[in-house]
Amino acid sequence: MNGPPDAPTSQIKTGRLVRRGGAFVLEGDDGKTVELRLKRVPVDHVGKSVAVTGHMLTPEVMEVDGVRAA
Repeated sequence: MNGPPDAPTSQIKTGRLVRRGGAFVLEGDDGKTVELRLKRVPVDHVGKSVAVTGHMLTPEVMEVDGVRAA
């Protein structure tokens, strides 16, 4: 039985949301920087600690479903 491929696994990453050039990035608590693909710009969270929910498109790029204060 062959079903559809599995959907990407949702992940939560925490860190500081910063604007770098024309992009938003998460400076992760784990020391890694991840570029974020956002559906809306979370201006209230820029420069603050956040928890980001989404799935990884590549090891360095995350498609974001939600951003909340951490």
